[in-house]
Amino acid sequence: MLNWIQEYWVLGLIALLIGIATGWWIWAQRAAAPAPPHIKAARAAPLQPVRPEIVAAQPAQFVAEPVAAPLEPVVTASPGPAIAVAVGTPDNLMLLKGVGPKLNTLLTGLGIIRFDQIAAWSTSEITAVDGRLGNFAGRVVRDNWVDQAGFLARGDKAGFEAKYGALGSEL
Repeated sequence: MLNWIQEYWVLGLIALLIGIATGWWIWAQRAAAPAPPHIKAARAAPLQPVRPEIVAAQPAQFVAEPVAAPLEPVVTASPGPAIAVAVGTPDNLMLLKGVGPKLNTLLTGLGIIRFDQIAAWSTSEITAVDGRLGNFAGRVVRDNWVDQAGFLARGDKAGFEAKYGALGSEL
């Protein structure tokens, strides 16, 4: 055993130094990292000593106070646009150029499920819907949804394809 220690003491010393350096590096990384907000708040506000006169004045039992009547819910979202109610089976709105799965879900959530609804939109309805599209605002006018929907509502596949490109075999 003594021979082994005499031959490999240098490797043992190197391993010990690597372990110390790694431990120091991990400690330094944790010390430099910002503390989470709940820990920052605890560090920023020192604890106040408890005054004995306050503790003595506290009642022995806690009595629950009656809870006030619940408040009426506050509606912050504006009501949806006044769009004509859909009559019939829903259309595949993703046939409109510029409407993908996310926009389709958004339009369905607004109650817009048919081409004839979109084809009948006035300027005020376009503005109302456009205001509810979030990141997709401006797509109604930019992609000419009203005109596209007019072709699709009439079943004019040839007219749609002549103006907007291939539709596919979905219609």
